[in-house]
Amino acid sequence: MRPGVPVMVAPVLQKTVPVQIRTIGTVEANSTVSIKAQVGGTLTGVFFKEGQDVKKGALLFTIDSRPFEEDLRRTEANSAKDVAQVKQAQANLVRDMAQLKNAQVEARRFADLIKQGIATQHDYDQATTNVEALRAAVGADKAAVENAEAVVRADKAAVENAKLSLAYCSIRSPVDGRTGSLMVNQGNLIKANDVPLVVINQIAPIYVNIPIPERDLSQIKKYMSAGKLVVEAIIPSDGEKSETGLVSFVDNAVDRFTGTIRLKATFANQ
Repeated sequence: MRPGVPVMVAPVLQKTVPVQIRTIGTVEANSTVSIKAQVGGTLTGVFFKEGQDVKKGALLFTIDSRPFEEDLRRTEANSAKDVAQVKQAQANLVRDMAQLKNAQVEARRFADLIKQGIATQHDYDQATTNVEALRAAVGADKAAVENAEAVVRADKAAVENAKLSLAYCSIRSPVDGRTGSLMVNQGNLIKANDVPLVVINQIAPIYVNIPIPERDLSQIKKYMSAGKLVVEAIIPSDGEKSETGLVSFVDNAVDRFTGTIRLKATFANQ
């Protein structure tokens, strides 16, 4: 009699089996920022090393600020002088308005005196002429005040612009990210909005571009309508270590050369 063959027995379970699509993806920075100078001058300081991670607001470069400090002092001095002129114009207006008021009272007094036969027509005419002259002076004073105030407003704009230019002498990182190669070294004369000084890639979070065959698009849409789609990224060279992200973008067109459509997954990349 032949001996029995050993078999393994396990209970049958009903489970939801995930639908998986395996493909090769490429990593892409969340954002790439080219750092350029907004004012020209001598590059006086570089405060990072190539490839260094930097935080938003971190100081990257400094530009010689002395010309901009001098320009700010000059515009502030002009502003102070023009503010004084406004005050003088306002004082002139107050003085002439007071004189006009007195002249009007004097003209009314001469009008009453003429009726009484005490004053002459010449005195009254002289008083009314004085009123008209002072009324014209008050109008000129008001115009002078308005002009002086307009000059002060222009001065304030010039001061703010000088302060902004001075602030641009310190170049800070607009994002959290990793610096690339240093394009311009300390001591060089740079121009405003010229070549990038360095490029910063924001890599947390980070994107992975995933091409999938267009035949799988219907399934992708089906499961995306039910909730977020999970993406597991495996790096073969890193001992099969995996990271988990979520599909955040589906392109709106199929690549007619490859027959694939591009998805984009977002990973925290901490």
